[in-house]
Amino acid sequence: MLAVLLLFAAATAASAAMFVDAVRSREEAEVRQAAALPPAAVPVAVQRPATGPLVALTFDDGPSPQRTGYVLEVLRQKGVTATFFLQGSNAAAHPDLVRRIRDEGHVIGNHSYTHPTFPELTREQTREEITRTSQVLTEITGTAPSLFRYPHGASSAATDEVLKEEKLSGGVLWHWDSNLQGDFECPGAARVQEFILTEATDQAAILLHDAGDTLDCPVDQWDYLPAAIDTLTARGFDFGVVEATDRPSAVNQGSWVCVAVPRTGPGA
Repeated sequence: MLAVLLLFAAATAASAAMFVDAVRSREEAEVRQAAALPPAAVPVAVQRPATGPLVALTFDDGPSPQRTGYVLEVLRQKGVTATFFLQGSNAAAHPDLVRRIRDEGHVIGNHSYTHPTFPELTREQTREEITRTSQVLTEITGTAPSLFRYPHGASSAATDEVLKEEKLSGGVLWHWDSNLQGDFECPGAARVQEFILTEATDQAAILLHDAGDTLDCPVDQWDYLPAAIDTLTARGFDFGVVEATDRPSAVNQGSWVCVAVPRTGPGA
């Protein structure tokens, strides 16, 4: 009987050890995947005043520990200031990344708390999504966001009313005139770069992501970012940030925003 109990105990211990090893292996694999992002080993850009057409690189759904750090490093080394529309739940989970975005001079906007489809929400749910995210971002950064981007670009009249009450410039859309795939569709580095270069025009806000569906894309897709920045620079473009304005944009689907020369950050 004792031998049976000893065998059972040994088997249980072995099973527990296998479980711990499996969890540790999965965690180590996730760390390796994040570390496998292509290195941004390029010279730091020399700052200069904006002299060409302005485009804004905008990143939605973050921050994420898997991708945001890499994006920030590329932007720093290339001398580009960008606009980040942060999801409240991700911001609350990763406040250090939010502070890093702030500290490196990028613009931060509100992108809801849970990334819902707003036309499907009640007014109370709408208000919660917006105000909770603004509260989180204000507590982390010390500054209330002034820009809001609808998840999926799906607006609603009720939400527009809440945005007005909260003094948020709502419905910040983007320039997308082609039928090319975006980064969240995982088309690969070459096609994401093609998308950016095709959509680039003066005052265009380019829709990109540093979390959400892009986390399931192959790591080497992220080669697109330094390559696209280099190509746009060679074509004479400068990089700006999204700002609210008093008139609708003919380039960004009627959004009441413009692309402005950065006041802070790598591109200032």
